[in-house]
Amino acid sequence: MDEDKNNLELTSAEVALEKGDYGQSLALLETLASKYPLTEPNGSKIRMLMVTAYMGKGDEEKAISTCRLLTRCKDQELRQRARQLLLVLEAPSLKRPRNWSIELPTIQVTTFTSNKPLKGARKSTGESSNKLPRTGPTNSFSPGFLITTILLLIGLTILLSGYIYIA
Repeated sequence: MDEDKNNLELTSAEVALEKGDYGQSLALLETLASKYPLTEPNGSKIRMLMVTAYMGKGDEEKAISTCRLLTRCKDQELRQRARQLLLVLEAPSLKRPRNWSIELPTIQVTTFTSNKPLKGARKSTGESSNKLPRTGPTNSFSPGFLITTILLLIGLTILLSGYIYIA
């Protein structure tokens, strides 16, 4: 019964982690971590999920310390994954150039009953600023085009149907 409850809590923690609710996931995982030592298979799995939740919350120090613990677990595959993840977590962060991201300006919104224009809004000059060619209204196809298209499709059907070989 107690094992079923723990499995349910582990599943709930995984679902919360998938949804991005790292706080709830960590609350469940920390109670499970106190029940399962690192030497047990569930204990190492719980701690790997904790590393992911810490990373999601932006708490890199706790993620690194938990990942260091995982480098000493019994499961060789998990130990290898923890070492690889630790290399990524401990790598120096590079400065991102300013032109790699954009900053959106703050726009003050006024009510629609006001005659004042929105701050940052362009005044209409009657001419578009990107110099696109003017287009007219969309015209429908003429009856001759429709008849020609239908005759062409019928002709192609008749022409290609002669090449079908039925065994």
